[in-house]
Amino acid sequence: MFLRNRFVQKLGGGFLEQFAVRTWSRLLFRALGSHKEKDVVKLLRKIQRERKSLLTAFEAYLVYSVARAQTKRPGDFAEVGVYAGASAKTICEVKGGKTLHLYDTFEGLPPTSEKDAGVHRTGQYACSLESVREYLQGYPDVHFHKGLFPESAEGVEETTYAFAHFDVDLYESTMACLDYYYSRMNPGGIMLSHDYSLLDGVKAAFQEFFVDKTEEIIELPTSQCMIVKL
Repeated sequence: MFLRNRFVQKLGGGFLEQFAVRTWSRLLFRALGSHKEKDVVKLLRKIQRERKSLLTAFEAYLVYSVARAQTKRPGDFAEVGVYAGASAKTICEVKGGKTLHLYDTFEGLPPTSEKDAGVHRTGQYACSLESVREYLQGYPDVHFHKGLFPESAEGVEETTYAFAHFDVDLYESTMACLDYYYSRMNPGGIMLSHDYSLLDGVKAAFQEFFVDKTEEIIELPTSQCMIVKL
């Protein structure tokens, strides 16, 4: 489904990458529409039209489905790597009374490391806090944390979680997410990450972090993976 090469990865949120995601998603939305709830598919289509997003239709559906299921678990929700707010809105639509914490620099990606193989550039995927806040206005209990994660989590260190969504693209950022959230996930909590099978830095962080953990990495048929906290 995904081409693991630098040319595709270096498209980096520009027109060609957006075009490829939207074109592929049109086919996937048709497939989803044949056997999933029509209202859900309609919602996800609408969100993809409204905002830039690098999640395919299947990936957006997984964010929706996992978030909806986790509303029955104790703990808050979080997303690290908000970009333009498309996946955040997807979560907002199903979170009910859950508090959602949104973390991003809102100035694009931080510098990369050697493990990222130079496939991204500093400042990629920038979208202003004001733009995302306006897009998500009207949803209750949504808290924005601007800055480099996990320093931006100051003040909520005692919070525990039922669901955390990561879309951070880089090795060090992914490792920071795992380091921070692993101990704060309640039993049965889920960490869901984009780009596991697409970006080497993301995959390396997961494999290194979980080499001595009880939990197994669940690789999904999309680019995503998930962890269920035991």
